Amino acid sequence: MKSSKKIAVIGGTGKAGKYLIDQLIRQDYSVKALARHPEKLKQASPLLEIIPGDARNYDAIHTLLQGCDAVISTLGPSRDEPDTCSLATGHVIHAMKSFNMKRYIELAGLAIDTPDDNKGFFTRMLVGLMKLFVPAILADRQKGYRLLSESDLDWTIVRSSMIELTDATRMIKISLHDSPGRKVSATDLANFMINQLSDIRFIRKCPFIAS
Repeated sequence: MKSSKKIAVIGGTGKAGKYLIDQLIRQDYSVKALARHPEKLKQASPLLEIIPGDARNYDAIHTLLQGCDAVISTLGPSRDEPDTCSLATGHVIHAMKSFNMKRYIELAGLAIDTPDDNKGFFTRMLVGLMKLFVPAILADRQKGYRLLSESDLDWTIVRSSMIELTDATRMIKISLHDSPGRKVSATDLANFMINQLSDIRFIRKCPFIAS
């Protein structure tokens, strides 16, 4: 039996989000997906409910989470609105408290720093380049991590390497210290995030994954 039946999805119109919704539906989860541009959600399924709205708006997040058992976010950063991810995370924390929800899973890149990290040369080089070219976006991601760390939610931040937009499935490699590879299949990523709905190993942790 699934421990979570209806899943709120943020960022479902993005590249990783599309694969996530596809896999949730394939596994018979009910999905409520927030979309600023609902026409971008192409899936036609009775299991999918689309909530028009913006993740930067608290009322939209509150409406999205109502009746759900858990939240998965694949929300990506924006150069025009570099505080989007932390703002949405703050809204999610607030709304989850109001609904007495606990399980939150988020997709992020390699740049978040945690006390368990021991990043190797290649990861440090990539993060260094990102800090040079998009410092505000990286600072926002770190702020989101801090907000979650200070909350009482059962959160997991999945840190992925480059996402390959493919249905291929491979062996997943996981590490809490450094990226174990340079790319991950979008389908493998989606399935890993869905597995976290019932997997307690990475609660309040930030696993790196590759495939």
